[in-house]
Amino acid sequence: MFLDDIFLFLYFVGAIDGKGSPMKSPRTGTRPATLLLAVILMAVLSGCGGGDSGTVSSTPPPPGPTGTGISGIDSIRREFLDAVNQARSVGRICGNTSYPAAPPVAWNNALAMAAYLHSEDMATNQFFSHTGADGSSPGTRITRQGYDWRTYGENIAWGYPTVSAVLQGWLGSDGHCRNIMEPAFTEIGAAYAEGPYQGIPSAPYWTFDLAAPR
Repeated sequence: MFLDDIFLFLYFVGAIDGKGSPMKSPRTGTRPATLLLAVILMAVLSGCGGGDSGTVSSTPPPPGPTGTGISGIDSIRREFLDAVNQARSVGRICGNTSYPAAPPVAWNNALAMAAYLHSEDMATNQFFSHTGADGSSPGTRITRQGYDWRTYGENIAWGYPTVSAVLQGWLGSDGHCRNIMEPAFTEIGAAYAEGPYQGIPSAPYWTFDLAAPR
């Protein structure tokens, strides 16, 4: 794994409500997360804390019935959804905030396509940011795919070789973990695209979009 590699980067966008404002917890204020690796955070998600460490027993919904025809989506869809729902099925601590187990999320191909197009944009244009080459925000890219969102979040990463590795990287980072455990999110989509970055010939650019529809 590359957890101690200086070429690993992580970003996250906090949950945004339908008015475009960051969601804040009544119990905790917005605060910066700190990491030992090269990590930059665009915004801090301050979600609801909780002390329940039990499990969620409801069965995770299956992915959509058809694929997208894009390897960077279809090859990871089942594994990614299962890994996220497994992570949400138990209570965990994200930074200093305790989260109870969260309900399972469903896969959404519109979110996956928004994620893929951003990964492809970053890989093609060799940059690493939540802001697209055309200036787009995550919310704009999700809307372009016909998804009418009420709230959304986004995690991105570069260099992690597998679904398991990138999920573990995010779960070990305060803000990214909060996005994964946020109970307001009901649907997800994720993708990767291969491309060079800072002299490295090729590695995966990951984008993970989480949302809830209106």
